[in-house]
Amino acid sequence: MSYILSISMFPVDKGDSLSQYVSKISQIIHESGLSYVITPMATMIESDEIDPLLEIIKKGLETMQQFSNRIYVNMALDYRNSPHKNRLKQKVESLQSKINS
Repeated sequence: MSYILSISMFPVDKGDSLSQYVSKISQIIHESGLSYVITPMATMIESDEIDPLLEIIKKGLETMQQFSNRIYVNMALDYRNSPHKNRLKQKVESLQSKINS
């Protein structure tokens, strides 16, 4: 099995500059040991199982609750019943090969 989670989580009551809060979520993702890609609007995380992804969401919310009374979370989950690995990289390469041809 293969899962890719796209997640964006941040406090909405802290003004314009949020990187100090977003970095706390990024640290949780990094410490998970899962493959991930940070983009300007979300982070993509790849896993063979859903439980580590749910744990990241839970830890992220618990962390943000220490700093904020209101938290925005946007998520999308892509599940594929196949043993494919490195889908984060393969999906981008596949798209780029079609654009460049």
